[in-house]
Amino acid sequence: MKKPPRYWIEYAEDWRDEPMAYWVHIEKEGTTWRDSQEYDPPAPKPEGKKGFRVLCVEFSDMVFRFSSRAQIDECVRVLQMKPLKSSERLTVLRGSKAGPNSNWLSRLPAHVKAPKNRELVVEKLLKVAHEIGI
Repeated sequence: MKKPPRYWIEYAEDWRDEPMAYWVHIEKEGTTWRDSQEYDPPAPKPEGKKGFRVLCVEFSDMVFRFSSRAQIDECVRVLQMKPLKSSERLTVLRGSKAGPNSNWLSRLPAHVKAPKNRELVVEKLLKVAHEIGI
């Protein structure tokens, strides 16, 4: 019997501090990413005084952190690629001047990026997103 996914919700002062935020939410042209007020896809909204909801999903020895559904969708999309794109390629596609080692994919442990484990991560992320209704 498969172990159910372990996940929880935390709250953060700024949604931008989560690992995938920069790579998913593109700033309005002519603004810096951190200072922009408009993003595509749109930025998440805070939940009152609690702040921004952050979904944390445990996999093996690490925890994925997402401050929006768009970040989950992008993580799933990238991890389903065959072959997996390099973090350098994803950085170029983002149009970023950031180094490829700052890309969210480069921060994942190698065993998580192995094809078999990528399938497990995708399955787990989709199951959790469905369970909590986001």
